[in-house]
Amino acid sequence: MCEGNQETPAARRVAAVIVHHGDPRRTIRAVLNHSRLGVFSDVIVIANDLCQRPDDLKDIRCTWLVPSRNIGFGGACQLGAINCRADVYAFFNAHVTIDKPSVDYCMAAFDIPNIGIASPYLYHPRSGNPVVDWKYTHCTRTYSRVLRLPVQVPLKENRVDHKMNPADLLDNDWATGGAIFCRGEVIRDIGWDGSYFLGLEDVDISMRAKKSGWRIVVVPSATAFHTGESTRTTPIASYYAPRNNLWFARKYRDRRVQTLLTAYFLLRLCRVAVADMLKKRRPPHARPATRGILDGWLLRPDGTEALLGEPMWSNER
Repeated sequence: MCEGNQETPAARRVAAVIVHHGDPRRTIRAVLNHSRLGVFSDVIVIANDLCQRPDDLKDIRCTWLVPSRNIGFGGACQLGAINCRADVYAFFNAHVTIDKPSVDYCMAAFDIPNIGIASPYLYHPRSGNPVVDWKYTHCTRTYSRVLRLPVQVPLKENRVDHKMNPADLLDNDWATGGAIFCRGEVIRDIGWDGSYFLGLEDVDISMRAKKSGWRIVVVPSATAFHTGESTRTTPIASYYAPRNNLWFARKYRDRRVQTLLTAYFLLRLCRVAVADMLKKRRPPHARPATRGILDGWLLRPDGTEALLGEPMWSNER
């Protein structure tokens, strides 16, 4: 059960869920930052690397959950949510920070009854100095015309309008999981699909929410910041990108799109193999990419939990 019980200024109860893996320092910073905002009724951390609660958080009101194994991003989000009753859940990558006004703006979006998922503008560092040089690289998230891959449409104006009314909300086909606010009904009735393990969970929950009649929006008045770091190395991404995109296509797209997408990844594989030969000092990418394409067709999750043996590709392979 959730440990936090502080009152929130808003009528709705909103819980923050942070997925942890790797360096505990960034998760400690994330917990402290979210706790100081005073807007979250609870802060829940799911430790996918199975580490215990750090001593730095012993006096901080948060719930630290350790699953029996690494259950991936979507599975961790769902585990955190079902352990805490809330009207809205805010799911965060541990590298992301947000301020109180932005949380309030995202929460205000749920005053519109048919909005199920809302996300802030997510900024990344343009260069090596994130303190002074941030950029918003993408805004509207939709699907490519032919392959129906999730794509991000560049923002035309790098500007934030701090007016908050329904006209300011930008409809999307999907929302990024780096910072995503979900209405409680969406989590309870639709939920995260943890079988993807790493990648496309946010696209999948957005797809199913839209199919159920919910709107997916970006809130222009809300901003969040990503440090630019990632726990996902290139070999790991080389495996999960084709596998999960093929799973998604098999779930939602027709046979024509599935065939085109397979051909696309096979063509990419040829280019990756050539790059492996030319860049011998880097870890090989063709092997995990090949395995990802094969598993995209040979494996098919029966439910919404991560497969036994995940991660299927690690840095040591």
